[in-house]
Amino acid sequence: MTILIITFLLTGLISGLLAGLLGVGGGIIIVPVSYFVLIQLGYSIDVVMHVSIASSLSIIIFTSISSILSHLKLKNVDIKVIKKWYLGIICGSILGSFLAGSIDGELLVIIFISLAFLISLNMFFQNKILTLKEDIPRNFFINFLISGFIGFFSALIGIGGGSFSVPTLSAFSKKIHKAVGTSAVLGFFIAFPSTISYIFLGMNAKGLPPYSLGYVNILIVILVISTSIFTANIGARLSSKIRKKTLKKIFA
Repeated sequence: MTILIITFLLTGLISGLLAGLLGVGGGIIIVPVSYFVLIQLGYSIDVVMHVSIASSLSIIIFTSISSILSHLKLKNVDIKVIKKWYLGIICGSILGSFLAGSIDGELLVIIFISLAFLISLNMFFQNKILTLKEDIPRNFFINFLISGFIGFFSALIGIGGGSFSVPTLSAFSKKIHKAVGTSAVLGFFIAFPSTISYIFLGMNAKGLPPYSLGYVNILIVILVISTSIFTANIGARLSSKIRKKTLKKIFA
């Protein structure tokens, strides 16, 4: 139990810093750590990946709030993007959660690894940002589609969406710091509806770890949040001081 507590407290420190620094919500750290800890404790892979993803999204609700407040003060949030994307983000997140709840744990592991690997390769080797347009589209349907895909894939693998929204916003000519700050806000609109969905989907699941509410494990959430809410604030302040290329490499 002592090792478990220390592990998740440290996870909170790192994931919170990443959430503020890169707008990624910290799920890219929380999901694998939760997965390996629960597997080591002997829980079935049938529920472990679902619990890891759901708990990660629950944590992102709180880390994103801390990060959002900092980015708003730094004026790193594009309100126009939020207004045009929040609806698609919410709908996509709910759909992604329900799909994840209907597939087995081994397939979820493969999906997580595949998407994370492709995202990191793209960001690391892309020296020049591919610019699609000077700004996000004006068309409601196109915005809904883009934001829907971001919400869908983020909820599917338990991340705050920064892995998808930051490169997308950069492609629409948003500066990296503005993309990171806006992504932090979008992370909340991904995490909140997804968490509700995962709680509902896991209500009748068998073999869940103690202190679970649906697929959300309250113990993991509390331990990670207790440290991540502090480091998310620090990460947000550091994001405006780091060079653009360096930020991209860290993100990758």
